[in-house]
Amino acid sequence: MKADQASNTALIVAAGVQMLARDPDYAGLVPDRMAAHGQRLLRASHPRLSSLIAHHWFRTLAYAAEKITLPGILLHYVLRKKTIREFVSLSIAAGTRQIVLIGAGYDTLCMELAEQQAGLKLIEIDHPATQAVKRTAVGTSHTNHIHYIAAELGKQSLAEVLGNCKDFDANLKTLFISEGLLMYLTTSDIARLLQQMKMAANNASLIFTWMEIQANGQPNFRPASKLIDFFLKKKAEPFLSGMAQDQVSTFLQQHGFNLEDLKESTAAAQQASQRKPIAGEYICLAHS
Repeated sequence: MKADQASNTALIVAAGVQMLARDPDYAGLVPDRMAAHGQRLLRASHPRLSSLIAHHWFRTLAYAAEKITLPGILLHYVLRKKTIREFVSLSIAAGTRQIVLIGAGYDTLCMELAEQQAGLKLIEIDHPATQAVKRTAVGTSHTNHIHYIAAELGKQSLAEVLGNCKDFDANLKTLFISEGLLMYLTTSDIARLLQQMKMAANNASLIFTWMEIQANGQPNFRPASKLIDFFLKKKAEPFLSGMAQDQVSTFLQQHGFNLEDLKESTAAAQQASQRKPIAGEYICLAHS
């Protein structure tokens, strides 16, 4: 991602969620709070795109473009968020009292939790350019409940960033969430990030998503799209890492975490929809 630009991927995911929230074929997949907060955020930050999504003809064109590039990617985004929210609920029930969302983008999870969970500390860390757009769109409605930190974790360590945040409490049971981020980091950078999580919080859990390695040896969705690969490379957001599912547990143990659960959106789709999301990315829950 370019230093002075908000993430293109974050915007695409947010727009995709809003498209499916309006589509009767996906009724019930996008919770009301997620849809309402996402719509308000998108309307304030990208009003023209928000207006276009409201039109059936635009959604038809977007679905056609999805079909020839990454068929099922929009459903995957929604089911990925659904699974993450299920993991978050489990973590809160197990005693989590602080959530740190890394690379938050335009996700509305903290906005939802601010209304649902009194007393839960909520912290968002993101690239300054992306967060500036989001904070302007959110306004003052959630600033008393969500603590925003603008930081480039490639230049600052997570432990350092949180250590300088007066709102972060290292003694609270903390859940770190990293959705759609790790594939943009190298494996060595991910290892350092896991170590920094353990350093930052005395009792840490982690929800993350990661890509599988495909037949050509590269991390990607299945089936892959050369056009999307070119787009991500052009926007300086290429996939840099991935891992086979059966290797994740060992990798986490090497860095102080135990894998508790691993799910794919394709499995969630069997319960939620007859259509199939794209494969190649999984969602994990782990504990230190």
